[in-house]
Amino acid sequence: MKAIRYHANKGGDDFASVLSLDEIPAPKASPGIAIVKVAAAASNPIDYKVLGGYLKDAGWAMPLPFTVGYDYSGCIHEVDDADAAKWPVGKEVFGVQWGQGKHDEGDLPVGGTFAEYVAVPVARLSAKPEGLSHEAAAASSLVGTTAYQIVNNCAAVKKGDKVLILGGPTSVGMIAVQLCVQKGAKVYTTASPRNKEFVESLGEGITIINYRDTKWWEVTKDLDAVIDTTGEPEGWAHAQLVLKPAGNFVSIAAGDVGYDPKAHAPREFAAFHCLSNDFAVQDEIAEKLAAGTLKIPVVEPSYPFSEQGAKDMLSAQAKGSHTGKLVMKMD
Repeated sequence: MKAIRYHANKGGDDFASVLSLDEIPAPKASPGIAIVKVAAAASNPIDYKVLGGYLKDAGWAMPLPFTVGYDYSGCIHEVDDADAAKWPVGKEVFGVQWGQGKHDEGDLPVGGTFAEYVAVPVARLSAKPEGLSHEAAAASSLVGTTAYQIVNNCAAVKKGDKVLILGGPTSVGMIAVQLCVQKGAKVYTTASPRNKEFVESLGEGITIINYRDTKWWEVTKDLDAVIDTTGEPEGWAHAQLVLKPAGNFVSIAAGDVGYDPKAHAPREFAAFHCLSNDFAVQDEIAEKLAAGTLKIPVVEPSYPFSEQGAKDMLSAQAKGSHTGKLVMKMD
């Protein structure tokens, strides 16, 4: 089969130059492992961070050569007899190829979705809802699961809370904004004038702070939670100026707050968070997308499954000038 891989880690502006379209053996099904024929795959900032080797010191497995990609949507191509009743050949599925708090988990397959076929633990699979495109499903899992966990598990947002989300137009930020609005929270979020109209479309009563000319820590106060999706410099230091004494803080992009959620009592949670795979959350996010109660825009046109397509998509991901998810179509 064909797969987008790299054989060495590389950072810098030309990191994508090490990507190649390789011919490799197709994976085989085994008990607990299904083979998915990939129809669409999405990129995320973590793709180029792992490619750059930046997570080695965090204890992440970094096998080389590495097949890029975590998000996917497609159909079951091959499955062990023990798993066939629930996951028959041809069933449309989606998910994120991810572990618990990092991308690897024991001896299970790591990443690998920028390929014609990917081996996926059946415990990570979700059935794709009817009416949801493969592109939309592929775009949903990593960012949707992350947003759900930081809103519900970390920040513990509830009705009536005052919540600031740094980076409303980011893929995780836009979902977090929608989830908080749906909970009945008062939402503040940072955005540039270019994205103001888009962020306003995410829900009623959102207060948008233009970060280009306004310091959010000077115009907010008595917040119940601050959610950082951008890794803003001194984000934790500034958050302490505007949070209630027991207000929660979570960042998915900066570690200055630390990694122990209980280290800043009386706050119940103040720490960096990395998602853990949860198929039930995948299911819930996808059902909301299919029902039209949640939106994650997919940037058009999609990228082709080719070496140049992969280089272009990850380069665009690193530049970060888009609003929505970048997706590769395999056909």
